[in-house]
Amino acid sequence: MSENSARELLVLFADISGSTAIYEQLGDAAAVTLIQGLLGRMEEEAYFHRGAVIKFIGDELLCTFPDVVSGLAAATAMQQQAAAMVGPDGRSLALRVGMHFGPALQERGDVFGDAVNVAARVVEIARPGQVLITDSCFENVPLLGRSRIRTIDCITVRGRSVETTIMEVMWQRGRTATTVVPPVPRSHDDEGCVILGHAGRIYTVAQQSNPFLIGRDASCQLVIANSMASRQHASIEWRRGKFVLSDRSTNGTFIMPEGGRSIHLRREAFVLQGAGIIGLGEQPRAESAGGVHYEFRPASTKN
Repeated sequence: MSENSARELLVLFADISGSTAIYEQLGDAAAVTLIQGLLGRMEEEAYFHRGAVIKFIGDELLCTFPDVVSGLAAATAMQQQAAAMVGPDGRSLALRVGMHFGPALQERGDVFGDAVNVAARVVEIARPGQVLITDSCFENVPLLGRSRIRTIDCITVRGRSVETTIMEVMWQRGRTATTVVPPVPRSHDDEGCVILGHAGRIYTVAQQSNPFLIGRDASCQLVIANSMASRQHASIEWRRGKFVLSDRSTNGTFIMPEGGRSIHLRREAFVLQGAGIIGLGEQPRAESAGGVHYEFRPASTKN
């Protein structure tokens, strides 16, 4: 099989949680030593479990595995390595891990395709210490290994017409899986929508939409000409009955709810209710033309 041929791979993203705080508390030199040490251990675990390390993206590792079992073993080992390292506050470090199994194209030492896009989306919603996988991974897990995996959510992924089921792997020893009721099917009749306003233009985010991207990159649905904004700064999507704004930026996202205080998000999420202003990388101001105005409209009033 040539390098340019697409084949099914387990794609794994592992991100060191709270690295910004580590730099602030330890200073650059000590923080680099600690974080690079953990990244080195993660790389070793990937190779040990038959993986291929594709690249480092800041404090995040992207690697691939020939099968799901190898990827799960590597993810568990990486989490254990993180837990064995002590952070600046005396607590163990933690990773956010996201995985998907599917077709990927390998080219010139990099990897592309649907599996990469989905895995990148999964790691975004993982919490510190979590290993999240998709239903595609679960289908390739032996029966004996499925008892420590639970369904937690369904999400939409840009470019995909159907929802993707997200599951959590209980990798810690002694931790038992909690039985979770499957997501309740939702009616489109009560979806509502979010209306965004920026630079004289109006945008509508509906439940059926893929994640709505905001940022400097031309691929975003709402493009912001602001040097403080990241290329793909934030996203808005319908998740479990709510419209959720998720920050995925360098400088963070500021939310100024109408009549409330400003909220600063850093790789965090916020449920959009009522109305307000979104600031990308800087505090929003009511009179500023750079902010994005938002308003949630329930289904009964969206027309």
